[in-house]
Amino acid sequence: MPVAKGMTQIDDEMTAAIEYSATTPVREAQRMRGEFLTRWRKRSSQLSPRGAGPCHVDLLDEMLRDLGIRGADALLHHLRTGCPMSGVVGYEEIYSPGPPGEPEITEEELLRRQPDVLARSTQAIRAESPANKEAIWSSVRKELEAGFVVELRNPPANAVYLRRFMVRQVKSDEPVPRVKERACDDGRMALINKAVRMATPVKLDTADVYAEVARRVAHRATTRDPGAAFKSMGLDHKEAYRQLRARNDRLCRCVVAEDPSTGRVRFFRMERLSFGEAAAVVHYNAFAKVLARVVRRGLKLPLCQYYDDFASPCPANDDTALTDVLELLQGILHTSFNEDKTSEGHSFRHLGLVFTIASEGVGVAISAPRREGLVHMLKGVLARDSLSPGEAASLAGKLGFATSALFGRVGRVPLQPVFRRSNASTTFAGFKLGGDLEEALGWWVRTLAEDEQCFRRTVPLNPIQPGEGTRYVLLTDACLFGLGAMMATITDGDVVAIEYFSHPVPQEGAGLQIHHLEFVAVTVAFALWFRDKDDFTVSVWVDNDVVLGSLVQGRTRARELRAAVHLFWERLARSRGDAWFERVPGADNIADLPSRLLHAWAGIPIRGVLPKWREVDQTQQ
Repeated sequence: MPVAKGMTQIDDEMTAAIEYSATTPVREAQRMRGEFLTRWRKRSSQLSPRGAGPCHVDLLDEMLRDLGIRGADALLHHLRTGCPMSGVVGYEEIYSPGPPGEPEITEEELLRRQPDVLARSTQAIRAESPANKEAIWSSVRKELEAGFVVELRNPPANAVYLRRFMVRQVKSDEPVPRVKERACDDGRMALINKAVRMATPVKLDTADVYAEVARRVAHRATTRDPGAAFKSMGLDHKEAYRQLRARNDRLCRCVVAEDPSTGRVRFFRMERLSFGEAAAVVHYNAFAKVLARVVRRGLKLPLCQYYDDFASPCPANDDTALTDVLELLQGILHTSFNEDKTSEGHSFRHLGLVFTIASEGVGVAISAPRREGLVHMLKGVLARDSLSPGEAASLAGKLGFATSALFGRVGRVPLQPVFRRSNASTTFAGFKLGGDLEEALGWWVRTLAEDEQCFRRTVPLNPIQPGEGTRYVLLTDACLFGLGAMMATITDGDVVAIEYFSHPVPQEGAGLQIHHLEFVAVTVAFALWFRDKDDFTVSVWVDNDVVLGSLVQGRTRARELRAAVHLFWERLARSRGDAWFERVPGADNIADLPSRLLHAWAGIPIRGVLPKWREVDQTQQ
């Protein structure tokens, strides 16, 4: 059977690191890492760094070639000379190429429109509150002292004006909640984000990836030693985007800020990547991914990377894994990490979630402080009956991470109204929530406040595989007058039962489009066969692309299906069932027969076992 859509994919390099970490005795692994670090520490002392890159670039170049990591030449060039912030940017050697295309506007058009950008930016800066002006100015002065920006008396003709503003994040998942302020430069208002095209979409190691990596490490190790125990470790890259230099030859990117003491608008050339610029995302993440790959190849630890957050599972008694990673990346390659944010332990916070690795599986949950913080925020929005686009964007990001506790499916439909509000241009004070938005926020409050189990899952260490244990295969289909499904129960590779249901489309369903009926067939099949089951694994095969997409993603553009798709995933989450979805060509879909109400046909042999058909009594529907 092909790999089902939605299953987390792990590449060969990560798989090799998982295998080594899970099967190599800790003392032997520590000895290997020690020898690797000693060799490259010596080489680092022999090779003096050149320039002001984000790391010892020449040493990184040598290390990549020694480890057999190819295709980083473009990245290394940009680390040495600066990263382009416009045009077509990407790293096809590091990420898979996206669809071809050009930027929405040219550099010439970008520069031609800068007088208007400056006027609008100045107006927005003047309108900031005194407190915001102080915070913005403080951020500029700190970056001036660090050498990240250089003041300009007169911006050049190729200046691109970046309005600075502050983004406030409530870190509700920490023991003592705090507000974190981050300076952001408005690449959208400056139009520079329209002058760049991402040739290679960034692929990150999400919460699902980390859960799967941890599961594989623990599963592989416990098959050799049932008593094996594990922990997770994490690192935080310091001033992530600011570590990389940007090019300012064709375009001079100027931060615009007001000096509160004089009221004068001043200009600063941005020397580094900037939060708020689209190109910064691909440049920084390519660099961070290469660092993670060096750890996987050199130290043989399955390190995951999500922006500036790095995490890896490892044996609980490996007391040097974290310090070895820090020694390689910070001590030898000269990148900077927030050592006060490094952590390790059995219960581990990563990407807003709490991960635990135990004998029954990898636990993933929203931390209690984060859950409480989200509920408090949501109740505040509902109480004042207002939500600005900026607030909606921040809220959507936080809720998006919450959905990753459940494979990213549950909660996606209630997220859509929040995302739509974040992209709206309406910011007037008279805006009211109403409709879909108010209903969606209410669902989040009820679910987060009243049902602690809904955003919690356990990924079993040894999920059922073909030929092992008991699993189910379900095929569904529909036509304009009938619904049908066939379900096989397979135990240890043998088909022990095949059942089907076949039912006419009720009168009230007349006139529905085919994808509506196809979705109904899936939900009826689940209600019939899985409503009383718990912790099951089922492979679902459908031949309708609209239905397949909505089931895989947990959302749909078909407005009339949104509530049904969401309810389907919510109920599945509560049952702790695992469902994987795949497309079956219509001609091969054996559920086509019962959907057309054809009940009398011969049994279809599967692996030599004749199935026993059972028509479902309509009273059970």
